[in-house]
Amino acid sequence: MGRRRTARRSGRRRTGRVGGGLAALLVGLLASTGCAAFDTDEDVRRARELADELYPGELDVVDARTLFPETTGSEVTLSVADDPDAAVRFRVDAGKDRCDGGPDCAAALREAVDRARREAGHLRAMRTAFDGCGYPVLATDESLTTPWIEARVTDETLDDVLTRVGACVQRWVTARTERNGQEVPGWVTVDFAAPGAAEDLPAPESGLPTVLRLTHGPRLAALSDEAYYVAAYPVGGDAGRTVDAASARLRIVSPFEERQAFSRRIDASVLPALRETYPDAVTAGGAGMGVWRLEQGPFAGCAGTCCSASGRPPTASSASATWRPW
Repeated sequence: MGRRRTARRSGRRRTGRVGGGLAALLVGLLASTGCAAFDTDEDVRRARELADELYPGELDVVDARTLFPETTGSEVTLSVADDPDAAVRFRVDAGKDRCDGGPDCAAALREAVDRARREAGHLRAMRTAFDGCGYPVLATDESLTTPWIEARVTDETLDDVLTRVGACVQRWVTARTERNGQEVPGWVTVDFAAPGAAEDLPAPESGLPTVLRLTHGPRLAALSDEAYYVAAYPVGGDAGRTVDAASARLRIVSPFEERQAFSRRIDASVLPALRETYPDAVTAGGAGMGVWRLEQGPFAGCAGTCCSASGRPPTASSASATWRPW
């Protein structure tokens, strides 16, 4: 018992030394940079100068963040007066008179504005497609390629949901093809949150551009905090880029703790079968931690090979589908 107490006390002392070392490092950084690493004022001032010179009355700074651990420079974000969806993001280093890593700040801002307008157009195409067919977009990844929607996925609704969302995907793919025929990949994914998920999502400032509000980090984190489904739709190589909703694949993404519980069920179910042939067989653990997909078909038992989104076996009334490794 004495050794345990000593170990705990020494652990606290080690933590204190590490914490003190980090504090000393930060103090040294502040001293060596004159707090420049944590100050965006000069970079914001330079961004405003560029905006007033190149786009008078059109751009307004809405956010800025330092590029820590770099000691100088900031990422400055501006809104666009005639496009509430667009967010212009570019790096400014006023001290070195460089923007986006190069010496031509005017060119960097023009490219950032063009990029922001393209992204806003992509986002509008996504929202028009999904909102217009009954599945409003709750959020999207930063690359604007995977929308989040609400959908109730059960054995009874699975076919209908995949078909209905597939029609939304087709609308979106068609719009993207018309904008840029080379842009659409061979598969399109959609994240399904549980119905009602939108009610408790963190809300960013309402005045921010739509791109920032729908890619808001806390919003995305809240959506992925619970188990959710990912539907992947194959897109044909024909001229119309036809989406094959009947061949869509559905997989589950669960929080780490639930994946661990699911994995333990897999190990427990596999081991007895292995020992029928190999009496000394053991499992290393983690067999169920990979990606699983939902296959339609009659329920054939849930011995670790099928589980609900919560990591628990499905009930007898909702057990017509089986989870298999992707």
